[in-house]
Order: sequence, then C-alpha cells, then structure tokens
Amino acid sequence: MKSKQLAVIALAAMSLTACSVSSPSAGPTPDKDPFTFVFVGGITGALASITSQEIVALDTAVASINKGGGILGHKVVMETLDSKSDPTEAVSVLQKRLASGAKPNLIRAGLGSNDALALVPVASREGIASYTSSSSPLLDDTKAYPLNKGISAPFVRQVEMSRTYMEFKKYKNITVLAPQDGAGDSTIKAVQAIYADSTIKVNFARYNATDVDLTVAYQRAVESKPDVLYVNCLGAPCIRVVQARGSAVNGTDIPMFGDISMAGSAGGPAASVPPAAVKNLHVLVWDDMLKKPATQQTSEFKVFYKGLSEDGAPTSTSAPGIAYDGLEMFAKAAAYAKSTDPAKMIKAINDMKWAPGDFVSYGQASLDYNKDSAFPTLPD
Repeated sequence: MKSKQLAVIALAAMSLTACSVSSPSAGPTPDKDPFTFVFVGGITGALASITSQEIVALDTAVASINKGGGILGHKVVMETLDSKSDPTEAVSVLQKRLASGAKPNLIRAGLGSNDALALVPVASREGIASYTSSSSPLLDDTKAYPLNKGISAPFVRQVEMSRTYMEFKKYKNITVLAPQDGAGDSTIKAVQAIYADSTIKVNFARYNATDVDLTVAYQRAVESKPDVLYVNCLGAPCIRVVQARGSAVNGTDIPMFGDISMAGSAGGPAASVPPAAVKNLHVLVWDDMLKKPATQQTSEFKVFYKGLSEDGAPTSTSAPGIAYDGLEMFAKAAAYAKSTDPAKMIKAINDMKWAPGDFVSYGQASLDYNKDSAFPTLPD
C-alpha cells in the first residue's frame, strides 16, 4: 500500500464472537425437514464482485455446519436470489420465493443498506428471522423489526471514529459525499448526530451510485473548498469516486477520507486506479484487515479462510466474513435455544455470552447483543 500512497487508519480490532456450542459429529438426520437459508443479494449488478465471495463464504459455513450435524439435526440448505443490486428487485424476488415455497428459516437480507432496508420489513412481516451487514440506524428498531440482527458495527461508531480523526487533524470544514439512497440517508443522519456539538462545519453532497462517471458529483462536492472530503460508498462506486478525483484538475489536493465500506471494495480502492489517484486518500479499516489471516486468526477463521481461498485469492475478508458469521451465529443460537423458532433464536443471541475467537469478522475482541438493539455492543 505504501507504494500506492494509500494511507490507512486502523481501528482497534473488533470481533463478533460466539460462545462455543458442541454439536454431534454425525451428519444431519435425512428424514428431517431442512433448515432453509435464503440469501438475497446482488449476484449481478454493482455489488457482484463482493457478493460472489459472500456466497463462497456461505457455502463454506453450510458445509461446516452440516459436517457437524446440521442445525439440531436439520440439514442446512441454501437458496440464492439475485437482487441485481437493486432494492426493488430484491423485494420482488423474495416475495416470489415466499409465495412459491415453504417459509425459510433464515434470510440473509442483502449486502448493503439499500437491499436491507427493503428486505428486513418483508422478513419481519412474514415472521422470518433475518440478518444483514447493513449498519443503518434506520434498522435499529427492535419493535418494528424484532427478528432481525445486524452483524456490522453500528454506523454511528464509524462516524465517531471519523470525528476523532478530523479533530486530531484540526480540520474546520468537511464535505460528506454520500449516495442518493438509503445508505446515504443513514450516513447523513449519523453525521448530523455525531457532529452536532462539534465546531467542525459539515456540508453534504450526493451522488447517484449507478452513474458510471462520478466526476461531476465529485466536483460539486469540492466546490465549498472543504479541508477534507468524507465519502460513503459500497462496491463499484468506491472505485468510481476515486477515479473521479484522480481525473479532476488538482482533484487529489483535497484529502479524501473513505469509511469502512470503501475498504471492502474488491482489492481495496487502490486496485483499479492509477497510483496518483490515491494520493491523500485515507481509508478507515478494521485492524484485522492489516494482518496476515493465517497467523493472527482462530481455528474458526482458518475454516472460513480456507474455503474462501479455494475459490481464488480473496480481495477482502470483511463482507464474506460477515455473511459467514451471521449463519454461524444463528446455528449456535438454535443450539443454545434448542429451537429453530425465530423469536427463540433471537432471544438466544441476546442472552448468550459471546467469547473471543469463535467468529471471524473483526478479530479477537468480545461483542455483546441485547434485546434493545439490532446491532452488537462493541468494546471501547
């Protein structure tokens, strides 16, 4: 990364972990109904490169769970539905699936906030447990969505870290560049809340995540001459916004700060752009992204990483790790509750004591769930 001048800000490692639950070594009982797991995500579209590795990670989780006896003896069967990275399509394909077959036990509700904000209400209305990598505060409503759990850190924690960094750098004027969608709305809401009592002046600019060329959006964002540009993006738009700053006249003179979603783009934001485009680019990342997985992770991680690596060198372990962890978390919760009832699995997730090292997403730190939030409580 140094050769590409990509500066990285490392947060303390955060790990979603689960208590160890023993399971039988024999395979699932053939005559039992399967535990049906439905993945809904952008197999095609803007998020396809990330989604492909999520599916590989989930295949690994399914194989591992079934090798250990399934979920309470039920074989895990995964179905995949293509949202085409579009929330309207996501709801459409899920509703068609629900109308045409037996109710699934668990839904992976999209990769980004757009899909999640569309899918979680459908799953909750149908009484189906769901999980998502979205960290949108709009989903943190346990009364409206009692059967949903988030795996990612709440987005407000990322914004808190950004404020700490901005104040350390003594920036006075920042512009937030966010997509014109639910993810962008969540970003702006979080920034407004976290920076409410700050002396830093905050401006906002929006871009269309489906636009191929984001040069105009980038130029609008820097018209106010901010000290730094804060960018929220996911997948291909991350590369496009970095390309836009690289092609603009003096575009890299203003520092750019990308949130954790930018770090999850395939290969990182430096993978598909000229080295000059990442001058003054700073990306917020989890500490585990900077370490060698083979030496710093647990036996659980090695199972996950081996499966991911068999499909080729992974460009990031972040998104596929979250997908893997969610399925494993519900499997352990069902064992703890001795039930696959959605409400009982959710209660188990809230009640269980999650220990370091069982899950793979963020490293070694302990996280806790409770009934008042969809998201885990993170250590300081």
